[in-house]
Amino acid sequence: MDGVEQDRTPSSWRARLPATLVAALVAGCGGGGGGDAAAPQVAVSKIVLVDDFGAPVAGATVSLASASAAHALTTDGNGVALLASVPGPIEVSIAVPTFAAATVRVNASTDQVTSVAVTLKRLTAPAGGSMASRSGAQAVRSADGRTLTFEVELVVVDADATPLDGLVAGDFQLLNCAPDAATPAADCLRNAVADHAYQPTANTTSLVVVPGQAVAPYAAGLLIDQSGSISRTDPLNARLYAAKSLLNGLSAGDQVLIGAFADGAGAAVPQQPLTLLGGFVDAASVTTYFSGLDGLARQVGGQTPLFTSIDALRTRIVTDPAVTAGHPRALVVFTDGADTTCGDVATCARQRQQVIDAAVADGVRLFTIGLSGGIDVETLSKLAAEGGGAMLYADSVEQLIPLYGSLGRLMSLSLPTYRLRFSIDAGEAGVFAPGQTVLARARVNARGRSVDIPFAVAVR
Repeated sequence: MDGVEQDRTPSSWRARLPATLVAALVAGCGGGGGGDAAAPQVAVSKIVLVDDFGAPVAGATVSLASASAAHALTTDGNGVALLASVPGPIEVSIAVPTFAAATVRVNASTDQVTSVAVTLKRLTAPAGGSMASRSGAQAVRSADGRTLTFEVELVVVDADATPLDGLVAGDFQLLNCAPDAATPAADCLRNAVADHAYQPTANTTSLVVVPGQAVAPYAAGLLIDQSGSISRTDPLNARLYAAKSLLNGLSAGDQVLIGAFADGAGAAVPQQPLTLLGGFVDAASVTTYFSGLDGLARQVGGQTPLFTSIDALRTRIVTDPAVTAGHPRALVVFTDGADTTCGDVATCARQRQQVIDAAVADGVRLFTIGLSGGIDVETLSKLAAEGGGAMLYADSVEQLIPLYGSLGRLMSLSLPTYRLRFSIDAGEAGVFAPGQTVLARARVNARGRSVDIPFAVAVR
Protein backbone atom coordinates (compact mmCIF):
# COMPACT_ATOMS: atom_id res chain seq x y z
CA MET A 1 0.00 0.00 0.00
CA ASP A 2 1.61 3.28 -1.13
CA GLY A 3 -0.60 5.80 0.62
CA VAL A 4 -3.90 6.58 2.32
CA GLU A 5 -5.79 9.86 2.05
CA GLN A 6 -9.07 10.89 3.70
CA ASP A 7 -11.20 13.38 1.78
CA ARG A 8 -14.01 15.29 3.52
CA THR A 9 -17.21 14.47 1.69
CA PRO A 10 -20.72 15.84 2.40
CA SER A 11 -23.41 13.38 3.39
CA SER A 12 -24.90 13.78 -0.09
CA TRP A 13 -22.13 11.40 -1.19
CA ARG A 14 -24.43 8.61 -0.05
CA ALA A 15 -26.80 9.47 -2.91
CA ARG A 16 -24.00 9.06 -5.43
CA LEU A 17 -23.15 5.51 -4.39
CA PRO A 18 -24.38 2.62 -6.55
CA ALA A 19 -27.74 1.51 -5.20
CA THR A 20 -26.65 -2.11 -5.03
CA LEU A 21 -23.78 -1.21 -2.71
CA VAL A 22 -26.02 0.74 -0.36
CA ALA A 23 -28.57 -2.09 -0.36
CA ALA A 24 -25.87 -4.61 0.47
CA LEU A 25 -24.59 -2.36 3.21
CA VAL A 26 -28.08 -1.94 4.70
CA ALA A 27 -28.61 -5.70 4.61
CA GLY A 28 -25.25 -6.26 6.25
CA CYS A 29 -26.23 -3.95 9.08
CA GLY A 30 -29.58 -5.63 9.59
CA GLY A 31 -31.54 -2.71 8.13
CA GLY A 32 -34.35 -2.71 5.61
CA GLY A 33 -36.83 -4.56 7.80
CA GLY A 34 -39.08 -1.63 8.68
CA GLY A 35 -39.80 1.98 7.93
CA ASP A 36 -38.41 3.20 11.28
CA ALA A 37 -34.98 1.59 10.81
CA ALA A 38 -32.20 4.18 10.90
CA ALA A 39 -30.15 4.51 7.75
CA PRO A 40 -26.73 2.96 8.32
CA GLN A 41 -23.63 5.06 8.49
CA VAL A 42 -21.69 4.80 5.25
CA ALA A 43 -17.94 4.93 4.68
CA VAL A 44 -16.35 4.82 1.24
CA SER A 45 -12.92 3.48 0.33
CA LYS A 46 -11.47 4.50 -3.02
CA ILE A 47 -9.06 1.75 -4.10
CA VAL A 48 -6.59 2.87 -6.78
CA LEU A 49 -4.53 0.09 -8.36
CA VAL A 50 -1.33 0.65 -10.35
CA ASP A 51 1.65 -1.43 -11.44
CA ASP A 52 5.31 -0.73 -10.68
CA PHE A 53 5.43 1.94 -13.40
CA GLY A 54 2.30 3.71 -12.16
CA ALA A 55 0.04 2.48 -14.96
CA PRO A 56 -3.56 1.78 -13.86
CA VAL A 57 -4.63 -1.85 -13.44
CA ALA A 58 -8.12 -2.25 -14.88
CA GLY A 59 -10.29 -5.32 -14.48
CA ALA A 60 -9.12 -6.24 -10.98
CA THR A 61 -11.60 -7.79 -8.54
CA VAL A 62 -11.87 -5.76 -5.35
CA SER A 63 -14.00 -6.86 -2.41
CA LEU A 64 -14.41 -6.66 1.31
CA ALA A 65 -12.77 -9.75 2.72
CA SER A 66 -15.88 -10.37 4.84
CA ALA A 67 -18.40 -9.85 1.99
CA SER A 68 -19.82 -12.40 -0.40
CA ALA A 69 -18.46 -12.72 -3.93
CA ALA A 70 -21.70 -11.22 -5.25
CA HIS A 71 -20.68 -7.84 -3.83
CA ALA A 72 -17.21 -7.77 -5.46
CA LEU A 73 -16.37 -4.81 -7.70
CA THR A 74 -14.11 -4.44 -10.73
CA THR A 75 -11.62 -1.59 -11.20
CA ASP A 76 -12.35 0.73 -14.11
CA GLY A 77 -10.00 1.95 -16.85
CA ASN A 78 -8.27 4.21 -14.31
CA GLY A 79 -7.69 1.32 -11.91
CA VAL A 80 -10.31 2.65 -9.48
CA ALA A 81 -13.03 0.91 -7.48
CA LEU A 82 -15.28 2.47 -4.80
CA LEU A 83 -16.17 0.25 -1.86
CA ALA A 84 -19.00 1.12 0.55
CA SER A 85 -18.75 -0.25 4.07
CA VAL A 86 -19.62 0.46 7.65
CA PRO A 87 -17.13 2.84 9.32
CA GLY A 88 -14.07 1.41 10.98
CA PRO A 89 -11.23 -0.90 10.06
CA ILE A 90 -11.92 -3.04 6.99
CA GLU A 91 -9.90 -5.56 5.02
CA VAL A 92 -9.97 -5.32 1.22
CA SER A 93 -9.00 -8.26 -1.01
CA ILE A 94 -7.58 -7.62 -4.49
CA ALA A 95 -7.21 -10.25 -7.20
CA VAL A 96 -6.39 -9.99 -10.89
CA PRO A 97 -4.84 -12.54 -13.29
CA THR A 98 -1.08 -12.21 -13.92
CA PHE A 99 -0.61 -10.12 -10.74
CA ALA A 100 0.12 -11.23 -7.20
CA ALA A 101 -2.98 -11.10 -4.98
CA ALA A 102 -3.01 -8.41 -2.30
CA THR A 103 -4.85 -7.57 0.90
CA VAL A 104 -5.17 -3.99 2.18
CA ARG A 105 -6.37 -2.77 5.57
CA VAL A 106 -8.23 0.55 5.54
CA ASN A 107 -9.61 2.64 8.37
CA ALA A 108 -12.86 3.72 6.70
CA SER A 109 -14.47 6.89 8.09
CA THR A 110 -18.10 8.04 8.10
CA ASP A 111 -19.04 10.31 5.18
CA GLN A 112 -15.46 10.49 4.00
CA VAL A 113 -13.66 8.97 1.05
CA THR A 114 -10.52 7.16 2.14
CA SER A 115 -8.24 6.87 -0.90
CA VAL A 116 -5.80 3.99 -0.92
CA ALA A 117 -3.13 3.63 -3.62
CA VAL A 118 -1.94 0.06 -4.08
CA THR A 119 0.97 -1.05 -6.24
CA LEU A 120 0.44 -4.58 -7.56
CA LYS A 121 3.32 -6.83 -8.50
CA ARG A 122 3.22 -8.59 -11.86
CA LEU A 123 3.89 -12.31 -11.80
CA THR A 124 6.79 -13.68 -13.85
CA ALA A 125 7.88 -17.16 -14.92
CA PRO A 126 10.95 -18.80 -16.48
CA ALA A 127 11.02 -18.63 -20.27
CA GLY A 128 13.21 -19.38 -23.25
CA GLY A 129 13.97 -19.04 -26.91
CA SER A 130 15.97 -20.47 -29.76
CA MET A 131 18.55 -19.38 -32.29
CA ALA A 132 20.41 -21.01 -35.13
CA SER A 133 23.48 -22.95 -34.06
CA ARG A 134 26.56 -20.75 -34.39
CA SER A 135 28.65 -23.84 -35.06
CA GLY A 136 27.49 -23.62 -38.67
CA ALA A 137 26.16 -27.19 -38.61
CA GLN A 138 23.31 -27.87 -41.04
CA ALA A 139 20.53 -30.39 -40.62
CA VAL A 140 21.60 -33.80 -41.98
CA ARG A 141 19.16 -36.26 -43.54
CA SER A 142 19.76 -39.98 -43.61
CA ALA A 143 20.27 -41.44 -47.09
CA ASP A 144 16.77 -42.92 -47.07
CA GLY A 145 15.10 -39.71 -45.82
CA ARG A 146 13.78 -41.36 -42.67
CA THR A 147 15.81 -39.52 -40.01
CA LEU A 148 17.07 -35.99 -39.54
CA THR A 149 19.81 -34.73 -37.22
CA PHE A 150 20.13 -31.02 -36.40
CA GLU A 151 21.56 -28.52 -33.92
CA VAL A 152 19.85 -25.64 -32.17
CA GLU A 153 20.93 -23.16 -29.50
CA LEU A 154 18.44 -22.57 -26.70
CA VAL A 155 18.21 -19.62 -24.33
CA VAL A 156 16.69 -20.23 -20.89
CA VAL A 157 16.14 -17.49 -18.30
CA ASP A 158 14.67 -17.51 -14.82
CA ALA A 159 11.65 -15.46 -13.76
CA ASP A 160 13.95 -12.48 -13.08
CA ALA A 161 15.63 -12.70 -16.55
CA THR A 162 18.77 -14.27 -15.07
CA PRO A 163 20.28 -16.91 -17.40
CA LEU A 164 19.77 -20.40 -16.00
CA ASP A 165 23.18 -22.02 -15.72
CA GLY A 166 24.13 -25.53 -14.74
CA LEU A 167 21.51 -27.29 -16.86
CA VAL A 168 22.49 -30.71 -18.21
CA ALA A 169 21.45 -32.74 -21.24
CA GLY A 170 18.81 -34.54 -19.20
CA ASP A 171 17.04 -31.21 -18.59
CA PHE A 172 16.20 -30.93 -22.29
CA GLN A 173 13.62 -33.07 -24.08
CA LEU A 174 12.54 -32.90 -27.70
CA LEU A 175 8.82 -33.67 -27.89
CA ASN A 176 7.05 -36.03 -30.27
CA CYS A 177 5.03 -34.40 -33.03
CA ALA A 178 1.79 -35.70 -34.56
CA PRO A 179 -0.44 -33.91 -37.10
CA ASP A 180 -3.64 -32.45 -35.68
CA ALA A 181 -6.57 -32.86 -38.04
CA ALA A 182 -8.29 -29.86 -36.44
CA THR A 183 -5.64 -27.40 -37.65
CA PRO A 184 -5.50 -26.46 -41.35
CA ALA A 185 -1.73 -25.86 -41.47
CA ALA A 186 0.83 -28.62 -41.13
CA ASP A 187 1.84 -29.20 -37.51
CA CYS A 188 5.07 -31.15 -37.93
CA LEU A 189 6.39 -30.87 -41.49
CA ARG A 190 5.84 -27.83 -43.71
CA ASN A 191 6.33 -27.60 -47.48
CA ALA A 192 5.90 -31.35 -47.85
CA VAL A 193 3.43 -33.37 -49.91
CA ALA A 194 1.72 -34.23 -46.64
CA ASP A 195 2.26 -33.51 -42.98
CA HIS A 196 3.96 -36.36 -41.13
CA ALA A 197 4.52 -37.41 -37.53
CA TYR A 198 7.98 -37.93 -36.05
CA GLN A 199 9.55 -38.77 -32.73
CA PRO A 200 13.02 -38.16 -31.32
CA THR A 201 15.38 -41.10 -31.35
CA ALA A 202 16.65 -42.30 -27.97
CA ASN A 203 19.84 -40.99 -26.35
CA THR A 204 20.78 -38.60 -29.14
CA THR A 205 20.95 -35.32 -27.25
CA SER A 206 24.38 -33.76 -26.83
CA LEU A 207 24.93 -30.45 -25.07
CA VAL A 208 27.54 -27.72 -25.30
CA VAL A 209 27.36 -24.54 -23.24
CA VAL A 210 28.20 -21.54 -25.44
CA PRO A 211 29.46 -18.68 -23.24
CA GLY A 212 28.26 -15.17 -23.82
CA GLN A 213 30.42 -12.52 -25.42
CA ALA A 214 31.30 -9.19 -23.86
CA VAL A 215 28.36 -6.80 -23.44
CA ALA A 216 28.30 -4.14 -26.16
CA PRO A 217 26.01 -1.14 -26.85
CA TYR A 218 23.33 -1.58 -29.51
CA ALA A 219 20.70 0.39 -31.44
CA ALA A 220 17.39 -1.43 -31.68
CA GLY A 221 13.84 -0.87 -32.87
CA LEU A 222 11.05 -2.52 -30.86
CA LEU A 223 7.88 -3.29 -32.82
CA ILE A 224 4.70 -4.02 -30.81
CA ASP A 225 1.67 -5.85 -32.23
CA GLN A 226 -1.53 -3.87 -31.57
CA SER A 227 -3.91 -5.99 -33.67
CA GLY A 228 -7.31 -7.03 -32.34
CA SER A 229 -6.25 -10.41 -30.99
CA ILE A 230 -4.04 -8.70 -28.39
CA SER A 231 -7.17 -7.87 -26.40
CA ARG A 232 -7.55 -11.62 -25.79
CA THR A 233 -3.95 -12.77 -25.38
CA ASP A 234 -2.70 -9.76 -23.37
CA PRO A 235 -5.72 -7.97 -21.88
CA LEU A 236 -3.70 -6.60 -18.96
CA ASN A 237 -0.93 -5.15 -21.15
CA ALA A 238 2.05 -7.17 -19.97
CA ARG A 239 3.75 -6.38 -23.31
CA LEU A 240 3.69 -2.66 -22.46
CA TYR A 241 5.01 -3.23 -18.96
CA ALA A 242 7.75 -5.45 -20.41
CA ALA A 243 8.69 -2.75 -22.92
CA LYS A 244 9.14 -0.29 -20.05
CA SER A 245 11.31 -2.86 -18.27
CA LEU A 246 13.46 -3.14 -21.39
CA LEU A 247 13.82 0.63 -21.52
CA ASN A 248 14.66 0.82 -17.82
CA GLY A 249 17.38 -1.77 -18.36
CA LEU A 250 19.26 0.17 -21.03
CA SER A 251 22.98 0.52 -20.42
CA ALA A 252 25.20 3.44 -21.32
CA GLY A 253 25.40 3.74 -25.11
CA ASP A 254 22.27 1.68 -25.85
CA GLN A 255 19.60 3.25 -28.07
CA VAL A 256 15.99 2.13 -28.58
CA LEU A 257 13.16 3.21 -30.89
CA ILE A 258 9.59 1.95 -30.36
CA GLY A 259 6.78 1.49 -32.88
CA ALA A 260 3.34 -0.14 -32.87
CA PHE A 261 1.64 -1.84 -35.79
CA ALA A 262 -1.85 -2.76 -37.00
CA ASP A 263 -3.87 -2.15 -40.15
CA GLY A 264 -7.29 -2.58 -41.74
CA ALA A 265 -10.80 -2.30 -40.33
CA GLY A 266 -10.79 -1.64 -36.61
CA ALA A 267 -7.14 -0.61 -36.39
CA ALA A 268 -6.68 1.97 -33.63
CA VAL A 269 -3.03 3.04 -33.92
CA PRO A 270 -2.88 6.60 -35.32
CA GLN A 271 -0.66 5.83 -38.33
CA GLN A 272 -1.07 2.56 -40.17
CA PRO A 273 0.55 0.14 -40.59
CA LEU A 274 3.28 1.60 -38.34
CA THR A 275 3.04 4.25 -35.62
CA LEU A 276 6.30 5.46 -34.12
CA LEU A 277 5.97 6.51 -30.48
CA GLY A 278 9.01 8.76 -30.70
CA GLY A 279 12.64 8.80 -31.76
CA PHE A 280 15.66 6.90 -30.50
CA VAL A 281 16.19 7.25 -26.75
CA ASP A 282 19.10 6.37 -24.51
CA ALA A 283 19.28 5.33 -20.87
CA ALA A 284 18.87 8.93 -19.71
CA SER A 285 15.61 9.61 -21.56
CA VAL A 286 13.60 6.36 -21.48
CA THR A 287 10.67 7.81 -19.53
CA THR A 288 9.71 9.96 -22.53
CA TYR A 289 8.24 6.77 -23.99
CA PHE A 290 6.11 5.76 -21.00
CA SER A 291 3.03 7.86 -21.75
CA GLY A 292 3.01 6.64 -25.35
CA LEU A 293 3.19 3.04 -24.19
CA ASP A 294 0.32 3.65 -21.76
CA GLY A 295 -1.69 5.05 -24.65
CA LEU A 296 -1.34 1.78 -26.56
CA ALA A 297 -3.57 0.12 -23.96
CA ARG A 298 -6.47 1.94 -25.66
CA GLN A 299 -5.27 1.47 -29.25
CA VAL A 300 -5.98 -2.19 -29.96
CA GLY A 301 -7.73 -3.44 -33.11
CA GLY A 302 -7.32 -4.39 -36.74
CA GLN A 303 -5.17 -6.85 -38.66
CA THR A 304 -1.50 -7.88 -38.40
CA PRO A 305 0.69 -6.37 -41.17
CA LEU A 306 3.82 -8.08 -39.85
CA PHE A 307 6.09 -7.94 -42.89
CA THR A 308 5.34 -4.41 -44.09
CA SER A 309 5.79 -3.10 -40.54
CA ILE A 310 9.16 -4.80 -40.14
CA ASP A 311 10.30 -3.28 -43.42
CA ALA A 312 9.11 0.18 -42.42
CA LEU A 313 10.87 0.09 -39.05
CA ARG A 314 14.04 -1.39 -40.56
CA THR A 315 14.20 1.51 -43.01
CA ARG A 316 13.91 3.97 -40.12
CA ILE A 317 16.68 2.23 -38.18
CA VAL A 318 19.18 2.33 -41.05
CA THR A 319 18.41 5.93 -42.08
CA ASP A 320 18.01 7.64 -38.70
CA PRO A 321 20.97 9.99 -38.12
CA ALA A 322 20.52 9.63 -34.34
CA VAL A 323 21.95 6.09 -34.43
CA THR A 324 25.53 6.09 -33.16
CA ALA A 325 27.96 5.08 -35.89
CA GLY A 326 29.29 1.57 -35.42
CA HIS A 327 26.51 0.40 -33.11
CA PRO A 328 25.18 -3.08 -33.94
CA ARG A 329 21.62 -2.65 -35.19
CA ALA A 330 18.68 -4.90 -34.37
CA LEU A 331 14.92 -5.06 -34.79
CA VAL A 332 12.71 -6.83 -32.25
CA VAL A 333 9.11 -7.68 -33.18
CA PHE A 334 6.49 -8.84 -30.69
CA THR A 335 3.35 -10.56 -31.99
CA ASP A 336 0.68 -13.03 -30.93
CA GLY A 337 -0.22 -14.22 -34.43
CA ALA A 338 0.69 -14.45 -38.10
CA ASP A 339 0.76 -11.85 -40.88
CA THR A 340 -2.87 -11.48 -41.94
CA THR A 341 -2.30 -9.08 -44.86
CA CYS A 342 0.35 -10.75 -47.04
CA GLY A 343 -2.00 -12.96 -49.09
CA ASP A 344 -1.74 -16.67 -49.87
CA VAL A 345 0.89 -19.02 -48.49
CA ALA A 346 3.28 -18.69 -51.43
CA THR A 347 3.05 -14.89 -51.50
CA CYS A 348 3.61 -14.67 -47.75
CA ALA A 349 6.67 -16.93 -48.02
CA ARG A 350 8.15 -14.70 -50.73
CA GLN A 351 7.50 -11.55 -48.72
CA ARG A 352 9.01 -13.14 -45.62
CA GLN A 353 12.19 -13.95 -47.54
CA GLN A 354 12.35 -10.42 -48.91
CA VAL A 355 12.14 -9.08 -45.35
CA ILE A 356 14.98 -11.37 -44.27
CA ASP A 357 17.17 -10.52 -47.28
CA ALA A 358 16.68 -6.77 -46.78
CA ALA A 359 17.54 -7.00 -43.08
CA VAL A 360 20.68 -9.02 -43.77
CA ALA A 361 21.75 -6.56 -46.51
CA ASP A 362 21.27 -3.62 -44.13
CA GLY A 363 23.02 -5.32 -41.23
CA VAL A 364 19.90 -5.30 -39.00
CA ARG A 365 19.58 -8.48 -36.94
CA LEU A 366 16.03 -9.74 -36.46
CA PHE A 367 14.64 -10.90 -33.10
CA THR A 368 11.11 -12.17 -32.62
CA ILE A 369 8.93 -12.59 -29.53
CA GLY A 370 5.85 -14.79 -29.89
CA LEU A 371 2.99 -14.93 -27.40
CA SER A 372 0.47 -17.80 -27.29
CA GLY A 373 -0.15 -20.84 -29.44
CA GLY A 374 -1.51 -18.71 -32.28
CA ILE A 375 1.87 -17.58 -33.56
CA ASP A 376 3.39 -18.67 -36.86
CA VAL A 377 6.37 -20.63 -35.50
CA GLU A 378 7.83 -21.19 -38.96
CA THR A 379 7.83 -17.47 -39.80
CA LEU A 380 9.10 -16.19 -36.46
CA SER A 381 11.80 -18.85 -36.34
CA LYS A 382 12.95 -18.21 -39.91
CA LEU A 383 13.04 -14.45 -39.41
CA ALA A 384 15.27 -14.93 -36.38
CA ALA A 385 17.44 -17.80 -37.60
CA GLU A 386 18.16 -16.36 -41.05
CA GLY A 387 18.15 -12.78 -39.76
CA GLY A 388 20.93 -13.46 -37.27
CA GLY A 389 18.87 -13.11 -34.10
CA ALA A 390 16.77 -15.26 -31.79
CA MET A 391 13.14 -16.30 -31.43
CA LEU A 392 11.73 -15.98 -27.92
CA TYR A 393 8.48 -17.63 -26.93
CA ALA A 394 5.92 -17.07 -24.18
CA ASP A 395 3.10 -19.53 -23.48
CA SER A 396 1.72 -16.94 -21.06
CA VAL A 397 2.14 -13.23 -20.39
CA GLU A 398 4.01 -14.04 -17.17
CA GLN A 399 6.95 -15.08 -19.36
CA LEU A 400 7.07 -11.84 -21.35
CA ILE A 401 8.81 -9.76 -18.69
CA PRO A 402 11.88 -12.03 -18.27
CA LEU A 403 12.08 -12.45 -22.06
CA TYR A 404 12.21 -8.70 -22.60
CA GLY A 405 14.68 -8.50 -19.74
CA SER A 406 17.05 -10.82 -21.58
CA LEU A 407 16.91 -8.92 -24.88
CA GLY A 408 19.70 -6.49 -24.14
CA ARG A 409 22.21 -9.26 -23.59
CA LEU A 410 20.85 -11.29 -26.50
CA MET A 411 21.33 -8.41 -28.91
CA SER A 412 25.02 -8.23 -28.02
CA LEU A 413 25.30 -12.05 -27.88
CA SER A 414 26.41 -11.76 -24.26
CA LEU A 415 23.81 -14.25 -23.01
CA PRO A 416 25.04 -17.86 -22.63
CA THR A 417 23.17 -20.49 -24.64
CA TYR A 418 22.85 -24.27 -24.73
CA ARG A 419 23.78 -25.90 -28.05
CA LEU A 420 21.94 -29.20 -28.45
CA ARG A 421 21.91 -31.88 -31.11
CA PHE A 422 18.73 -33.87 -31.71
CA SER A 423 17.75 -36.62 -34.12
CA ILE A 424 14.19 -37.39 -35.19
CA ASP A 425 12.70 -40.43 -36.89
CA ALA A 426 9.68 -40.31 -39.22
CA GLY A 427 9.17 -44.08 -38.99
CA GLU A 428 9.45 -44.66 -42.74
CA ALA A 429 11.77 -43.80 -45.61
CA GLY A 430 11.36 -40.86 -47.98
CA VAL A 431 9.73 -38.43 -45.55
CA PHE A 432 12.42 -35.76 -45.10
CA ALA A 433 13.47 -33.90 -48.25
CA PRO A 434 15.23 -30.61 -49.13
CA GLY A 435 13.07 -27.50 -48.96
CA GLN A 436 10.94 -28.70 -46.07
CA THR A 437 10.66 -27.15 -42.60
CA VAL A 438 10.37 -29.25 -39.46
CA LEU A 439 8.39 -27.68 -36.64
CA ALA A 440 9.77 -28.79 -33.28
CA ARG A 441 9.29 -28.10 -29.59
CA ALA A 442 11.82 -28.62 -26.80
CA ARG A 443 10.78 -28.91 -23.17
CA VAL A 444 13.21 -27.68 -20.55
CA ASN A 445 13.26 -28.54 -16.87
CA ALA A 446 14.07 -25.07 -15.56
CA ARG A 447 14.88 -26.04 -11.98
CA GLY A 448 11.57 -27.70 -11.38
CA ARG A 449 9.47 -25.57 -13.75
CA SER A 450 8.67 -26.67 -17.28
CA VAL A 451 9.47 -24.31 -20.17
CA ASP A 452 8.44 -25.12 -23.75
CA ILE A 453 10.44 -23.62 -26.63
CA PRO A 454 9.11 -24.03 -30.20
CA PHE A 455 11.42 -23.62 -33.18
CA ALA A 456 11.74 -24.53 -36.86
CA VAL A 457 14.46 -26.48 -38.67
CA ALA A 458 15.18 -26.05 -42.37
CA VAL A 459 15.84 -29.27 -44.27
CA ARG A 460 18.58 -28.69 -46.85
